[in-house]
Amino acid sequence: MLVILDSSMLMLPLEKRINLSFELERIITSSFEIVVPQIVLNELTTLSEKGKPSIKQKALLAIKLANNFKILDSDIEGNADLEIERLAEEYQAIVATNDAELRSKLRKKGLAVISLRGKNQLAFFGFEDY
Repeated sequence: MLVILDSSMLMLPLEKRINLSFELERIITSSFEIVVPQIVLNELTTLSEKGKPSIKQKALLAIKLANNFKILDSDIEGNADLEIERLAEEYQAIVATNDAELRSKLRKKGLAVISLRGKNQLAFFGFEDY
């Protein structure tokens, strides 16, 4: 099973001081592989170059974190959320995001989503069978 991380999830450990890998292992009971789409790395690179100073630093650290995981090729450029949706459907993957709009779109499609609950814990939203 794949767990796709978006940029908001990759920056979350820096904002909330959570151990992303530990939290994912805590809530997912079956084996899984964490992946980051190339388009997410592209988005983080843009943020690290053109974002506000506080965002630049988070994006740089998120890129370092992302490089610990498998990178999925993306053939498209542009909207990372659309590519994440496509990949989640193609692989029937879980998406780890803290983006409320993306989370809502994915849940409407019946896809599994992991997001922040409370101050520093991740949780499934609407899914209990993983």
